[in-house]
Order: sequence, then C-alpha cells, then structure tokens
Amino acid sequence: MEMTNFCRVCWGTLWIYLMVFSLPQCGCCENPKGSVTLGEVVVEERQEKRIMEVKTTQPNTETTINKEGIRIFGGAGQISPFKAVEILPSTNFQSADAYGLTNNQSIRVRGQTRVASTIEGLSLMNYGLNPGPSDQWLFDMENLANISLYRGAVNVEKSFSPYNTGGSVDRTILRPRDTLGLTFGESYGSYDFNKVFVRFDSGLFPTGTKLFASYSNTQADKWKGEGDFDAEIFSFGIVQNFSPNVRIELFGTHSEPETYAYRSLTYSQARDLSTYKKHDYNRELTGIGAKDVYYYDYNRDTFKSDAYFSNIEIKIPGNGKVTLQPYFIKERGHSLAGTRFKGGPAVQRWDIIHENYGLSARYDVSLMGTDVALGYWYANQEPPGPPTARKMYRAVGKTLVYAGWAMLADPVDHHQWHTPFVTVGRQAGPFYVKGGLRYVYEKFPSLDFYDATGIPNVSYRRALRYAAKDPAGCVSSRTLDEWLPNVGVNYEVSKRLNAYFDYGRNFGRPAFDVWNAYGNNKPVFDARGVPAQYLWDNIKAEISDHFDLGMRYDADRWNISGTLFYALHNDKGVSVADPYLGGIKYTQNIADATSYGAELEVTMHLADQWDIFATASYNKFEFDDDIKTSPTAVTRAEGNQVPDVPKLQARFGATYRIGGFSLSPIVRYTGKRYGDVENRDRVSPHTVVDADMRYTKENIWGFKSLSAGISLYNLFDTDYISVISVSDDTRQGSASYYAAAPFTAVGRIELRF
Repeated sequence: MEMTNFCRVCWGTLWIYLMVFSLPQCGCCENPKGSVTLGEVVVEERQEKRIMEVKTTQPNTETTINKEGIRIFGGAGQISPFKAVEILPSTNFQSADAYGLTNNQSIRVRGQTRVASTIEGLSLMNYGLNPGPSDQWLFDMENLANISLYRGAVNVEKSFSPYNTGGSVDRTILRPRDTLGLTFGESYGSYDFNKVFVRFDSGLFPTGTKLFASYSNTQADKWKGEGDFDAEIFSFGIVQNFSPNVRIELFGTHSEPETYAYRSLTYSQARDLSTYKKHDYNRELTGIGAKDVYYYDYNRDTFKSDAYFSNIEIKIPGNGKVTLQPYFIKERGHSLAGTRFKGGPAVQRWDIIHENYGLSARYDVSLMGTDVALGYWYANQEPPGPPTARKMYRAVGKTLVYAGWAMLADPVDHHQWHTPFVTVGRQAGPFYVKGGLRYVYEKFPSLDFYDATGIPNVSYRRALRYAAKDPAGCVSSRTLDEWLPNVGVNYEVSKRLNAYFDYGRNFGRPAFDVWNAYGNNKPVFDARGVPAQYLWDNIKAEISDHFDLGMRYDADRWNISGTLFYALHNDKGVSVADPYLGGIKYTQNIADATSYGAELEVTMHLADQWDIFATASYNKFEFDDDIKTSPTAVTRAEGNQVPDVPKLQARFGATYRIGGFSLSPIVRYTGKRYGDVENRDRVSPHTVVDADMRYTKENIWGFKSLSAGISLYNLFDTDYISVISVSDDTRQGSASYYAAAPFTAVGRIELRF
C-alpha cells in the first residue's frame, strides 16, 4: 500500500475512534427513565483453548476450527478458509503462494475436488465456474467465528450447495459484539505483503440493535515473476432482536480482487526445481506472438462481487421455529489467459457478469421427543456457468489484436435448483438416531448458440445483434434429479466414549465442458449432422455414497477420535473419445471409483500452558476399471491411485503459552502423489514446518487488548510441488504443476479499542 493511502486509513481509523467514543454523550445512548445506572461492565473475549472441536455426540464426521485456530493456522493472508481446515485429516489444500491470494490453488477432501464452500450454510458463489471470482474474497477471516469441515456424507440440512461429493466447508460470521469497540490490525510480510483490517462494533443499543462494519486492503507481490495481488473488502452485519421470538440478521459484503496468475510447470520441469522453481510468465513483451501470450499482464483476473444474505428466525408458539435465509450475489469482471485459438497462440478474454439469488426456508419442531426439520432450498443462477461468451486476441507487435469470438451464446433462461428436505432425530436410551432425505432437482438453462464468424470487436450484447443464430448449436432446457438419503446412529458407550455410524449420498457436478467440446469442434459436428443437443442430453451427475464408522473419546483435557471410511463414486467424469464424432474427446460421466481409508484426530489441553493436536489419514482412491478412451485405446487405471491424492498425510501442531507469549509450531507431511492416473508421473512427498509467535495483553495502554506477533511459513525453505492442476483421469505428461512458495515471514499487530 502507498504511504498516502496508509495515512488515510490511519487517520480514518482515528476519526472513527474519536467519533464512536463520543456517542455516549448523545441522547440515543442515555439510560431510559427508571433504569438503574451501573458502572462500566466490559466483557472481553477470552483466548480459546482446543483450536479444533470434534463433534463427539453427532452421528457424522464433523470438525470445527475455532477463532483461535483460524488466527494461528488460517495462513498469512487470513483469506482462504481452506487453509484453516488444512490441519484436519484427509484434507489436502495447496496454493502457489504463501498467502493464499492466488487462484492457482486446490483443495481435496478424501481425494475429491468437489468440496462445497458455504457461508452460514449458503453457497454465495457461481457454482462450478472456473475461472471466476472465488468466494474466499467475500469475508475476511478476521470476520469469522469458526470454520467447520464435513467429511464424507453431508447432512441434508447442512450444505445448500449443489455439488458436494468432497464434503463441505462452512463458515460462521463473527456477530457484532455487545460492547462498543474498534479493531485495527495490520500485517507486513515478505514480497511486499501488507494487509490493513479495520472493524467497528457498535455495541448493543437499547433498541436491541447491534452492528459491525469492516474494511480491509490486501496487497502483495508475486514471489516470482511480475504481477501482484490487490483486494479491497467492505463488509457489514446488523442484528436486530424485535422480541424474544423474532430475530433478524443482515450481512453484506463488497469485494474487488485483482489477481495475477503463476505460470505452471511441466512434469520434467517439476522434477528439476533447482532450475525451474522461479520459471514464470514473461516480464516484457517481445513482439513474437508465440512468446507474448505468456506475458504476465495477459494472465490475470479482475472482478467485483456484491453479496447479501439474511437470517430471519421466528419462534412459533409451542416449541417450533421458522428460519428464512434469502440471499443475492452479483459478480462482474473478466479473466485473461494465454491459450490457443484456431491452431495458433492467442489470449482469451472471458467477461463474466451475472447474478445469483435464492432462499433457504426451514421449520424445526419437537414432536413427542423427536426433533423434526422440514425445509426447502431454491437457487437461481444466471449463466455463465456453463460459459456463454469468450473473445480471442492475437499478440501482434507488442499489442493485442482482435481475432474473433471463440464462443458466442445467449442463455434463454437460468440455471435452477429446487431442493426440499426433511430430517428427524431422536434419543433412545444410549442411542441417538438421525435420518434425512433430500431431493435435488437441477434444471439446466436453454442456450442459443450463434455463428460469430466475421463479427466485429464489439460488446457481447452488440455481438448478439450482429450474429446469426445457429439452430444446430442451440440446446433446450433439461433436468437432473436425485434422492439423497442420510442416516446416522450415535451410541453412547459411556459418558466419555461414543461410537457412530453414518451413511449418506452426495451430489456432484455434471460434465458441463461438453458445451466447450461443441464450440471447439463445430465443423466436425456439422459434417456428421450432429447437433449440440446430442451432448447436452448425455450429461449426468456424479453420485457418491459414503459410509463412516468411528469412535470418539472425550476426556477433560484431551480427546481422540478415529474414523474408518468407505465411498462409492458413480458416473465420475472422464475424457473419452466419441467414435460417433470421429474420435473427438470430451468429458463423459461414465466411470466408477472407490475410496477407503482411516482418519485419526487427537487434541490435548495440558494445564494452561500446552495445547497439542495431531491428525493423520490413509486414503486409497482408485478407479474400479480401466478407462476405455476409444475403441482401440485403454488407459490402465484400475487399482491405481487417482492423481493428486496422497495416500498418507499427517499434521502435528502445538501451542505453548507463558504469560502473554505463545509459540505455535506446526509440521505438515504430505505423502507422494501422482500427476497421472497411470501413476507414472510421481511427485515426491514433502514435509513443511511453519511457526507462529505472538504476544497478547489485555487492558494495556488504554486498549482493551493488544496482540503482536510474527508468523514463519516454510521455515526451512523446502522446495516442493504444491498444486497439481489435474483431472481424475489425466494421462501421463498432461498435468500442470506449481512450485510452492519459499520461506515467508509475516509480522502483524492487532489493537482493540
């Protein structure tokens, strides 16, 4: 951040502070007549113990990272919620930079990539769109109370996101505090990293209202090559209690991230990191088109997002409660990426402007000792997703020259989801039994395809007026539906020991890239008289059935939990040649796979000085059969590990406290992975050590609290491959690899007024 901008933030912070603390002088904060005036009562947040909470009595595999865990293990940038849950078993989060700011990142849970990302149970993002704005930019993690990870089957009422075969990560917003306050935090780190975060809490007004408003600015250079990251986030939350029976919460956020991409490595380059670790996009233009598509400024994303959602809780006479969650999000921006177009190097510009809105409604009641929940989730998304418009350019003479439209389509209607659900739960002696059923009805949009030949360089809407509709490329709306059952049993062996079994079915993303297959191979389709509807009608959703068997022991100062899991994945998407279309390859939902393994979580709180955790997992994830890619070709996949899925993972961390000081080291081990389904492109295992040191003091120098510290990432500067950009059926030599960030140090200070 430039010094002038930093000064504005500091002066603005001071001005808000002076203004806020003068509020008690105004009439709105006076005590009502007849009330008793007490001395100032200050309720401070206490440092939390046990950074993770395993749900010991629930019949499902769920773990929550609390506020303290987010601070310590949420990463230097405090941006990506996936970074915070990386310490949990079977969770492999990788990022091409230490701050988690780049879009070059990936997460797999039990080997699956379709991990739902939700806020308060709602998916506030474009479902399955890549590239596109990430929902990690919606709320700073400083505004989160906790983050929960659901592994295996996701309870039908927990994740209102269409696709969740890999489980779900859910964030809970930190509510406005009951006391007036101002939080100011600033971080400086390697590669010109700087983050400023300011949050104002109004305290509880006599009207039963409280609110917060926050602002953050995050900047950093890439650790290699040219390009940087710059993001601003404005967020707010309002809580209003109208009566003991009615409570309304409203949250909103506006974000403006600009991110530059890291350049991937080939497998041969990934094996020689001493030479290629800092290989990246070109810093300068050369005038040679084949080289200039790799210019750093031609590979970046710029987006703006606005999101709003509300929680409305109404208690019904008796013991019932109605909960309504309406939400709305609008995203706009564009992505630039070097690629190929009509046989030559090109730069693609993908403009993304769309809206997404929906409603979750739920009724909870207890009937004769049985907890019952009835609900309905509705979502409406405006495409893209699938893509509708991509404009192409050639790099000529150190500039971009318009080369035409790679795709031009117009959605006739929207992508929709309808999901009614019901759950019942009952305690019967030492058994707690819970069952649920969710029905998913997904409606694909109708899309009109246009012949963009000869269309000039105009806006998307004007291009539609110039172009002629191609009837063979138009597709009509169609639907997918599925019943998703879930049942779990928890048995209380003793007051401290519980055993549980959980079964559930998750719903996966269909292979929408068939739409690209038509656009990229239109002459072949035309020559054979095959319309795009042929592909559209063959789309299916991936379905996964999950079985978990676990035991959890919870003592006063430590707990341990172990889980055995087994999952069947049906209709996974794999790239297969279509003989009917002359061997064109596109993704079809036709493969089956099986995963099984074990997980271990241990947490200990020893006296007041030590908190220790250890997690470990084993995961075997394989296709059930070889993949027949064409009438004459077969990929040997049966029995091989799915790409980018380590069989073994382990995490160990500890926090030692003395006085106001704390030291938190963490060791992360990730076993060997492969970049191909035939298991020929081996990626070596790696061990990374991080450390967090902090001093925290309450009621010092007029502040409610002061916290200052330093975090060290990749402490021993280990060279390793972080992200492997790969599909589950990628063949040898086709994956993209990203080198991990080197040693990174970040210092931070946080003041609460």
